[in-house]
This record gives sequence, structure tokens and C-alpha cells, in this order.
Amino acid sequence: MRQEQVPQRDTDADSAHKHTSASADELPRLKQLFQQAPGFMCALKGPDYIFEIANDAYYQLVGHREVLGMSLVDALPELIEQGYLEKLDQVFTTGEPFIGRALPILLQREPQAALEPRYIDLVYQPIRAEDGRITGVFVQGHDVTEAHNLAREVAYQASHDPLTGLHNRRALERYSRDIETQPGQHVLFYLDIDHFKVVNDRGGHAGGDALLTQIAAILRQLVSPGHMLARFGGDEFIIVLRDYGMAKATRLANKMLSAVRNLPFCWEGQRYSVTLSLGLVQFGTTESLSFDEALSLADVACFLAKEKGRNRYHIGHLCDSDVAQRHHDMGTAEFIKDGLRNDRVVVHAQQIVGIQTDADEAIEAMELLVRMEEADGTLVPPGAFIPAAERFGLMEQLDFRVIELGFQSLHKLPRQARKHTRYFINVSGMTLCAPGFATHVSQMLRKYHHVHPEQVCFEITETAAISALHEAGDAIRQLRNQGFYFALDDFGSGMSSLCYLRELPVQYLKVAGALVNGITTGPVGIAVLDAIARVAKAMELRIIAESIEDATLIPRLREMGIDFVQGFALHRPEPLADILHASPDHVRDDYGRLARASRADPSAGPVPFH
Repeated sequence: MRQEQVPQRDTDADSAHKHTSASADELPRLKQLFQQAPGFMCALKGPDYIFEIANDAYYQLVGHREVLGMSLVDALPELIEQGYLEKLDQVFTTGEPFIGRALPILLQREPQAALEPRYIDLVYQPIRAEDGRITGVFVQGHDVTEAHNLAREVAYQASHDPLTGLHNRRALERYSRDIETQPGQHVLFYLDIDHFKVVNDRGGHAGGDALLTQIAAILRQLVSPGHMLARFGGDEFIIVLRDYGMAKATRLANKMLSAVRNLPFCWEGQRYSVTLSLGLVQFGTTESLSFDEALSLADVACFLAKEKGRNRYHIGHLCDSDVAQRHHDMGTAEFIKDGLRNDRVVVHAQQIVGIQTDADEAIEAMELLVRMEEADGTLVPPGAFIPAAERFGLMEQLDFRVIELGFQSLHKLPRQARKHTRYFINVSGMTLCAPGFATHVSQMLRKYHHVHPEQVCFEITETAAISALHEAGDAIRQLRNQGFYFALDDFGSGMSSLCYLRELPVQYLKVAGALVNGITTGPVGIAVLDAIARVAKAMELRIIAESIEDATLIPRLREMGIDFVQGFALHRPEPLADILHASPDHVRDDYGRLARASRADPSAGPVPFH
């Protein structure tokens, strides 16, 4: 029988020998790993913190010097005033580790060089002997300077405007949450550059950016550190002055106005005059105004400063009637935008009736009048929203919508009725003079191809036409060449000279109601209207007398040469759709009956429409 061989176990001496050999073999490898570790490490011995060992990453951090065998104070004297010795002492005496994240440290990394800022993640751990005594401190960590700087750059970009370097809207929102918790009074400035669009249009965006940068520099010089200065968007800036009185704020506002007014801004050889408009509002715990309320009020105050002539400031108060009106207009502007979005623009119409025997009986004329509809169907008259539309730049959109509704209506009329219909459509001066107006009208003609230009007469008020005489004249001539008609509306309300009529190639002159009704006040009123009628006839213009509320005036107006009349005495405006809902023949009969009666029997006056 074969005897099984049992392997002999290592003796304790053999085992210890092999362990010692293995440790000796591994020691160089461990030293190599220590030196090549990506984080910096060193061991400091005793209460004097003598360097026993340090790896390559540690030398990369501290720079040019040798540290082994030296105390920390001698090797890195710049650390004495930075608090790191105190942290080491605390670990050495208490045995509690210390952990720090992105700690700032100043190191002389080159001989005789200035101290260089770095940021480190740092851990101090106690080194203990076998009996538990603390014999030193082990230091390890990472140089996180690049990551820290990158994070700071990202945070800076997130809170600052890239063009001006000022705080941005996001930083302002964070600041607003903080300041609302601070007791006291604060002042909010809302600044806007006057006529900034002129610089942007003529000098391009580069010119506009240069102006914004220079004004930002002026504001930065005038606003003390500790206050908020932000670019709010476009050419608007916000300043929040913490614990500031209004008297002091107005003095600062005057300094800003003066500094910007005296700015010698030139771009591509062109010098521009630059001014600011400012809105100022006091807010805080003693004013019962939140930051958002103050911001809204300051916006309104800035707008009022512009309206009052620019290059000035306006202090906003909740009890200010101008501020209240502006707030109302802002709400109305939103109502208009909502109405345009949701198709709540409604067109009414009022007849225009010929009263001369030679008047064109074949034309049935009516003026289209805009209304807005509330969500519940309630109609809002134009006087309640047109001023807000003009203030907030919404007239062009509103005019274009009414034009399209007029073209839609004409397009749907039977051919025979359409041939004898002319719509008078009001157009604001800003719409008429807009570069795209003629193009827009031409597009409407193509879209509603049953409509012919002679079926449309655009009305523009005298004051709007005179304020942009050259542009208005060019626009009128351009569309007249296509066959459209034009009427100068509300003539006489602006007391302008009759010679302006030479510059405006219109076919109709609509005389303001005040002048028409003035013939009842005596010979002066009669003479004024007669003079207008004579000049208009000499220029081959047809005259429409507006706002006729007394039918007994019509015979006298006929004698003076007035061609057409319009007003409540003849017809109260009603929805255009209701007028057209009747058969075309019925509409023509009513128009014709009204016109024929007013011409054939002067003593009887006009026949009511319904």
C-alpha cells in the first residue's frame, strides 16, 4: 500500500522570513506609488511639523524648494499668516481630523516671485504610535485651482451681462429676494437710454454695443460698491440703492443725467447726443411696497420721464394720477394684444351720404369703425383703447387687422354689390408711414383678389399727416397710383394751414365736427367752413362733413357746397356684419333712399337708415 505524502507546514520562523522578504520586495513599489499618487501627500513629524516625506504632487504644489527634514515654518513661511498652522495644532492636540474644500492658499512657487493664489481640497489626519500617542500629522489633498476658477467663471457668466460686465436679470432677481428681508428704505432706479434705436439703426449693433458699454462704465463709476447695478435688458438698467434716502437719490440721478448728457459719443465719424430717462421709486419695509411692485412703478415713472421730454427723472408714487393712468394703459395694452391673438377685433360701420344733386348715386360709402370685444362679449369703444395702442406701439397691428377685416368683407360681397361699395378705413400716421404699409396692402389685394383698389379709401387724420408730411405724401402717392382713394380726416381740428393740402394728394376732405357745427354759432363759423369749402373745391376735393347730430344743418351745408354728410342724425354705427347680412338690394335701397331724399327735398332732411 502506497503511503500518502503529507506536505510539511512552514515553521513560524520560515513564515516570518518569507513575510519580511515580501515586505522588503514591496517597499520600493509602495514608495513609487506614493510618489506618483495624483493627490499631494506629506507626513509631518512632531509638534514642529518636520517634513518626513512628500510626494511629487506636493512639490508641484509648493514649487521650487526642498522641504524634507525642514519644519513647516522654515520651509513654507508664507503659511504662518494664513491659519494653516492653527489647523495643524488643532489636529495634533485633539486627534480630530480636519477637512477643507477649495481652501484659498498663497504660495511662493517661484524664487523671489510674488505669492500665487491656489485653491486646495485638504485633509489633515493625526499619525498615531502603537501606544496611541499622536506623533505627527498626515497631509493629503488635491490642487483644485483650475476646477475652482472654472466654476467661478461659470457662476460669473450666469450672473453677469457678457457685454457690459454688469449684473444681469438673474442676479437682480436673487438680490431682490435678499433685499426684501432687509428692514429700512431703499431706492430703485429704472434707466432707459433715449433714442437708443437711432444709434443702433445708424451705427449697427456694434455702435449700439459701444454706447451701452460706455454708459455702463459711467454708471459703475457713480454707483458705490455694495449697491446693485444691473443691465435689465436691451438699453435698460436697474440700480438698487440699499438704505438710501430719496433726497440723496435725486442728487445721484442728476449726476447720472449730466454725465451721460456730456458723453462725447462718436461712432464711425458720426457724433450722437445721448441722454437718459430715469424712474425713481422708494420701497422697503416702511413703504409697504414689494420689490416687484417698485420695479413696475419705476418702469412707469421712467416712461413718464420720456413722455415729459426725456433727459430727466420722474419719481413714482402710487397716488400719482399719471402713474395710475400709465398702469391702466399697460392693462389696456395687454387687453389689445389678447384681442388681436384671439380674434376679438370687431368692425362697425357708419354710412356716408351724398347730399348734392350731382353726387355719385352709384357709390354706397361707409366708414369702418373698430371696436374690441371683452371675453364675455361686451364691446369696448375705441376711445378706451386707441390711446394705449398708440402709446405702446400697437396701432400698426390693430390697423392691419381692421384693413384685413375690411378686405374680407368686400371679398365676400356679391360682385354687383361690391362694384358700388366703398369702405373708408382709418389708418394711423405711424401705420401709413411705416416702410411695409404699401407692401402689406398689396398683399391683401392678392389674398382677397375680388377686391379692387377703388373700393377702398384710407382715412388719415390731419394732425398725423402734418407731423410726417413728406413720408405721408409719399405713401399716399404710392397707393393712389394703384387706384386707392385717400381722405384727410378731422380736418380743421389741428388749425393747420390750408396750404398743406398741396402736399397731400387726397381725394376727400373730412371736415371736423367742431367746424361743421360751428355754422350755428354765427357768421365766423360760417365764414371758416365756407373758406375751407371754397379751397377744397378749387383743388377738386370732395368734402365730407362729419359729426352731423342735427339734420336741420344739411340744407345749409348743401348750399355751401358740402358733398357728403356723416353722423348720428343719419346713421348710428352698427356691426358691419349686420348691415351686410341684409340682402345687397336692401342695403342699396336704404342707401339710395337716404341719399335721394336728402337731395330732392331739402326741407325734409335725410331719411333715417332704419
